[in-house]
Amino acid sequence: MSNLGATTGKEPDHIEDEDLLSLEEMRGTMQDIKAAALTNSEKATVRGVLNEMEVLKDMMAKQDEQNNRLVNLYSTLRGEFDAFKVNYAASLNLKVAGGSTTPEDWNGANS
Repeated sequence: MSNLGATTGKEPDHIEDEDLLSLEEMRGTMQDIKAAALTNSEKATVRGVLNEMEVLKDMMAKQDEQNNRLVNLYSTLRGEFDAFKVNYAASLNLKVAGGSTTPEDWNGANS
């Protein structure tokens, strides 16, 4: 039968009786180890959250840029459509005698 860890004799992994910890000392040591591990875990979590926040900031900046482009596109299309309505109303006015019957086509000028 082989010994996993020698506690007597002069083996390289020999442990003297005075080196052994009491149960209370082991509990305290385990609590210290647990606290240190928790601290490292918390540090890793905070670092990860900060990295995630940077990624989200970049994504939000890109989304903001895309939204601005859409607003500009909408404004351009709206201006083009309004100009089309005015031109269309003017062309209909030329075709039909008596002018426009819709005040908003000419801002009330020909009604």
